[in-house]
Amino acid sequence: MNIKAAVIGTGIGIKHIEAIDGYKSSKVIIIYEKNKKKVSNLKKKFPHIKITSSEKDIFNDKNINFVSIASYDNFHFSQIIKCINKNFNIMVEKPLCLSLRELISVKKALKRSKTKISSNMVLRANKMFINIKHKIKNEKIFYVESDYMWGRIEKLFGWRSKVKNFSFTLGAAIHMIDLVCWLLNKRPSSVITLGNKIVTKNTIFKKKSFLIYLLKFSQNLIVKVTANMVGTHEHFHNLKIYSKNKTLFHTRDGSYILKKNKKLFTNNLSYAYPDKKNRKKVIRNFIDSIKNSNVKKIISQKEIFDLMSICFAADESLKLNREVKINYKI
Repeated sequence: MNIKAAVIGTGIGIKHIEAIDGYKSSKVIIIYEKNKKKVSNLKKKFPHIKITSSEKDIFNDKNINFVSIASYDNFHFSQIIKCINKNFNIMVEKPLCLSLRELISVKKALKRSKTKISSNMVLRANKMFINIKHKIKNEKIFYVESDYMWGRIEKLFGWRSKVKNFSFTLGAAIHMIDLVCWLLNKRPSSVITLGNKIVTKNTIFKKKSFLIYLLKFSQNLIVKVTANMVGTHEHFHNLKIYSKNKTLFHTRDGSYILKKNKKLFTNNLSYAYPDKKNRKKVIRNFIDSIKNSNVKKIISQKEIFDLMSICFAADESLKLNREVKINYKI
């Protein structure tokens, strides 16, 4: 099966084009960009690809069998449903959608379709985190900290400030929640969320700009995740994993393991980070899995829906100001 793809949106969507076009007989044949100011530059950069400012050109094209959705978050749901109705396979940037109601609708629509869907959880392809996963495989872990340091406060005041259901759980913390669940090979049973908007209180961004989550897992394992959108920090994914005999750190100051024998000693971790060249792997792995059902997926469809369930429970906890049990049976 040859992939004939359309890409919606050319912010992060440029990375989707680079991952798809020319990969194992895969071609991008249409790029949809509604910002007409970008269109002339796109035509110069991709002269072999049709550039359109009409979404209809994608959904009326009988040659398309794959759509990569990299539009603003509030368009994801409607575009996913349109793709499912056309039996297009879908790669979508996080989040899949913006409400539990939308998630249930997507799941129901998929049951009536041959469509396969995935989401671009790029940290699973990062060499640093892949090797950390191997190193903690047999550890008895009791606590994990993970922080999404956004480092781009200026981006708060564009489209994110205008989307009614925008959520930094879905737009940021989702990466760290997914990373932790994947590293541990577990999913949490409940979540408690707190947040504040101290830094952004007098700005046009009206939602919480700092969020902290406590996730409860089986055997009393506790995980703390933060989405820090306003901290003075570059974009980074902090990680600390605590077990009985060692502590693993991945921070701005270095990546290393503290081990305990008769005394503490340090092993530095020298794996690639941020390892941007491997971010294409999630999309390409999904393409491989479409062509060959025996290919092991970096992230499964079930994991994507479970991840969304965790995030919606986290946002509900913030709204209700209490612990919320996570419902995976939607």
